[in-house]
Amino acid sequence: MRWRRLAAVAGVVALGVAACGGGATPSERAKEQQEQKAASASPSPGGGYEVLLDPDAKGPAKDVPGAQRGGTITTLTSAAPETFDPTRAYYIDVLAVLRLTARTLTAMELREDGKYYLVPDLATDLGQHNEDFTEWRFTLKDGIKFEDGTPVTSKDIAYAVKRSFATEELPSGPTYQQTYFLDGDKYKGPFKSPEQGGGPDYAGVETPDDKTIVLKMAKPFPDLPFYTTFPVFTPIPEDKDTKENYGNHPLATGPYKFESYQKGKQLVLTRNEHWDPNTDPARHQYVDKFVFKFGQDPIKLQEQLIADKGPDQYAITYDGVDASLLPKIQNKEPEERMLTGPGTCTFFVYLDTRRIPLEVRRALAVAWPHDALHKAAGDSPFTYEPATTILPKVTPGWQNFDVIGNGAKGDGDPEKARKMLEESGHLGFEIVWSYANDDEIAAQVSAVREEKLQAAGFKTRAIPMPRDQRRADMDNPNSETNIRILGWCLDWPSATTVFPAIFDGRLIELNPNSAPNKSFLNEPEVNSEIDRIGSLPIEEQPAEWAKLDKMLMEKYLPVIPTHYGKTNFLHGSKVGGVVLDVYGGGPDYTKLYAKQ
Repeated sequence: MRWRRLAAVAGVVALGVAACGGGATPSERAKEQQEQKAASASPSPGGGYEVLLDPDAKGPAKDVPGAQRGGTITTLTSAAPETFDPTRAYYIDVLAVLRLTARTLTAMELREDGKYYLVPDLATDLGQHNEDFTEWRFTLKDGIKFEDGTPVTSKDIAYAVKRSFATEELPSGPTYQQTYFLDGDKYKGPFKSPEQGGGPDYAGVETPDDKTIVLKMAKPFPDLPFYTTFPVFTPIPEDKDTKENYGNHPLATGPYKFESYQKGKQLVLTRNEHWDPNTDPARHQYVDKFVFKFGQDPIKLQEQLIADKGPDQYAITYDGVDASLLPKIQNKEPEERMLTGPGTCTFFVYLDTRRIPLEVRRALAVAWPHDALHKAAGDSPFTYEPATTILPKVTPGWQNFDVIGNGAKGDGDPEKARKMLEESGHLGFEIVWSYANDDEIAAQVSAVREEKLQAAGFKTRAIPMPRDQRRADMDNPNSETNIRILGWCLDWPSATTVFPAIFDGRLIELNPNSAPNKSFLNEPEVNSEIDRIGSLPIEEQPAEWAKLDKMLMEKYLPVIPTHYGKTNFLHGSKVGGVVLDVYGGGPDYTKLYAKQ
């Protein structure tokens, strides 16, 4: 087998970013804030965000200017993550937290020059591949240990890879391994017997020795070193796996480890004394503790950060600023503590194509009350831009079009929608969704949605539930709901991370207990196009993905795009090292420090 080392010369990925308008910044800022924000991701001269490959990057990571050791930083958020199991990690807030605890084969690093670099993390380089990118070999660094001092071996990563195929037992994680890995559409993970398609032996991964792991593909996967930044590739020792409970305390390899966790309420991270900074080019260990407080009142937490008193000076959030609070922020001191920028997500109304006929989907798109819902949610120009496409605007090859025809603006056309329902014989069709009944804003948005859709001739049913149960409900293919409202973000700078992940109908059967394809679209024509485009040379793919974007909207309408996300968040005055991680969708926690 002839192996090729992935080299830096192959790795410039310029992301074609249309101007997303990150929002206003103060005309004058203190020098400290300017220096603090200088490392935030910034457009390249060509108008994109650059991602470069640095296969020779070594630890320790370069110090953040002015960084100090010690103290505690608290995150206040209205979110309530379902799990911190690395295999199931796919929401951006969970991924952000796990960057502090879970090292992976490779990592994405945002540097002071405002560019992203793909760097080796647990591996010595970015992988070596054969001629057609169907086999990849990674060698582990020396001295990597778990939080209990046990050495990490290639077998721990191999087990984690096998574990990622256990989608019945561990649903809702990323699914690229099912699409690209050898026998990925057949292997059912280590918890099932060989007779059930699982077991300890899997042909797609080999460990020739304790330092080497070989990953085998069913088809070329040149993007694999980007995928290996995901927690799917963090080591998990088989004898410490508690299966569905593993997310309560995943064993750490990063600079922090779980000290305590109360689901839906609080997570406390403390220093991991067995993390070696000399092996890690992408992380720091400045603060003593990180505290994450979940399920907070969204308005109250932002008011706390605006006031900037006492312990809230050491607080931060990844929640977007509510529009009602902007008068307290703009052109005032708190604006110096708000970061804004573009995002990598499109937000949708996923339409369950198993249950909602195409004629009804089209009527619902016409009726959708975009502006009224944004107003009820407290959205602002800092948090969203109307969307008419599936792909986020920062995707290479993105093309602008508007199939629905309303620019994702206005309050819909209820008379036209009612007429469409009458003509198709579906007047009074029931639309069902869930909402968090312990979130006042979510309840307000749901009430507005009911009012507007009923006026357009739909019957509606809103199912209330606690917010810490909603993610599980949205991921449940057997939920009573027939619409799901959430976003999809680029996993790395390519449309390869969009269409195969959320519109390949073959994933439905492979993931019976989760819903990566939340519209449940399963059309042979679409599946074939995904395969065709994915097999093209990389440079030819962007234009073809854009054509598929338009075809899906015109012919199948599996989603109603509502907006492209923008990133903005507040932080306390004594939180240092704050930079906007565009691809992480919030602050880069690996750089934060507490000002003493």
